[in-house]
Amino acid sequence: MKTGSMRIAEISVPAIRHNVRRIREHTGGTVIAVIKANGYGHGAEIVARAAIEGGAALLGVTDLEEALALRDAGIEAPILCWLHGAAADFDAAVEADLEIGVSHLAQLEALAAAAGRAGRRAIVQFKVDTGLSRNGAAPAEWPALFARGAELESEGRVRVRGVFSHLANAGEDNDLEQARRFDGAVELLRAAGCDPDLIHLAASAATFSSARLHYNTVRVGVVVYGLSPFADRTSADLGLIPAMTLRSQIVALRDVPPGTGVSYGYNHLTQGETTLGLVPIGYADGMPRALNGGGATVSVAEHHCPIVGRIGMDQCIVDLGSLGRKVRIGDPVVLFGDPATGVPPVEVWAELMRTINYEIVVGIGSRVRRVAVDDDGPGAFPPAGPAALPPTGSGSGVAVPPPERVEGDGAPRIERIEIADPESMHELGRRLGRRLAAGDLVILTGPLGAGKTALARGIGEALGVRGPVTSPTFVLARTHPPLGDGPPLIHVDAYRLAGAGELDDLDLDLDGAVVVAEWGSGLFDEHGSWIEVTIERPTGSTGPGDTVDGDGLADESVEPRAVAVAGHGPRWRSGVLT
Repeated sequence: MKTGSMRIAEISVPAIRHNVRRIREHTGGTVIAVIKANGYGHGAEIVARAAIEGGAALLGVTDLEEALALRDAGIEAPILCWLHGAAADFDAAVEADLEIGVSHLAQLEALAAAAGRAGRRAIVQFKVDTGLSRNGAAPAEWPALFARGAELESEGRVRVRGVFSHLANAGEDNDLEQARRFDGAVELLRAAGCDPDLIHLAASAATFSSARLHYNTVRVGVVVYGLSPFADRTSADLGLIPAMTLRSQIVALRDVPPGTGVSYGYNHLTQGETTLGLVPIGYADGMPRALNGGGATVSVAEHHCPIVGRIGMDQCIVDLGSLGRKVRIGDPVVLFGDPATGVPPVEVWAELMRTINYEIVVGIGSRVRRVAVDDDGPGAFPPAGPAALPPTGSGSGVAVPPPERVEGDGAPRIERIEIADPESMHELGRRLGRRLAAGDLVILTGPLGAGKTALARGIGEALGVRGPVTSPTFVLARTHPPLGDGPPLIHVDAYRLAGAGELDDLDLDLDGAVVVAEWGSGLFDEHGSWIEVTIERPTGSTGPGDTVDGDGLADESVEPRAVAVAGHGPRWRSGVLT
């Protein structure tokens, strides 16, 4: 019986492929993709296939159980595992053609004995400790270990394919000292008579911080998933794409008055009339209970809504504000994902918990269903027909069709465009942003999920302001300062404003900035010139929550958008885009 899934981790296969290709291009060597701990919480089988498709030469896991599970799933690529208990079943490892990280002489002998019983050669990679004081052979053990490895190799019982160590990431000087010790281990191994194919020291951080540490192979984990190992550099800075989007849905709505207690202990009281939405994800699913009151948000219909009240084992509550009048049961909720799409990044949770992004994604619970999403995954727009997107020569690689102009006596110049996908909506924003200057006003009108924030992001990119540009729902207005000499961008969500008086109370410098106002129609009547962008779904399309897919999640509209750009006042008398 299919009951649907209220909790889904969408895993972007294209993102993983891209990240592995990016690592290969950056290092120019062999890539070992580490998919231990269920692929860092992403689903080991999903990640294994995508990583190999992206160009990874090997897969890395911690223990034999993880490696054998991949073999049982039909993964035939080389697999390296390196942490073994006293009763490790090396017979099964040899039969499954696994590569074994060997850390001491007793392991090497046990592996060689298993190879003898199977009548085949075992594949060995020596793990050496160069200063992490953790798994790996200590320097005093290297001579005997390497000599015995060379002897067993000459007998045809093992093949010594690699040698590796693990950095402590304790600063550049310490890393280089570990590299010096590692160089000594490699030299000693070769002197013993072994010629390893794979020499690897760098994990994710060193891969992007020091070419000196690349050797001929890198062994990378978190960057495969599009996450940064650095506190001061984002995924985008490294050219990576986060692969996991954690999704749920609204399963209940409740309109409440001011002063309503929310969840256990009533440590949150509503400050005004609002709508509370119930989301069926809790700490059993990896959502830290301590996020309560920390300022974390979820994305609902392109708006960031705060998590309020104590987080339960199975559920949490979000304050939808006046957005609740538009939201329906079944509407999708994004808890974190790729910030380039306007949703919260996983790093928000990590920062609030004073931990690292690794711990958050690895901790996503088993009730959350992992779903591999390829190029045409959920939420994507359908491909446009050949005539839908004639090129405009914008230079972005995204084709946005030329506008159709509609004019009338005394009427504003209206330019109509059909937009087929989110990238084209973003590019339309870039085209619009290149025409804007301080004092300009753009009003965005359209239903939830129409793409208003995607358009605003494009405007912000063209203006060269500090990002990311996301929905300002619960701050009402967000100012993005310029990175160069241009004007700042003030991004307003006027949905919760009762009138122009409340807008005045925000004390915004409307004349010294470009203002983009979502839901702002009627609030700027005294503005001499302005642009109004109206985004519509074509007749017959559905809004959020109108249909539900087989998994029980609301099916987001995937139709193209019809966009009307109207220029009001003398500044835009000749049109906005043409």
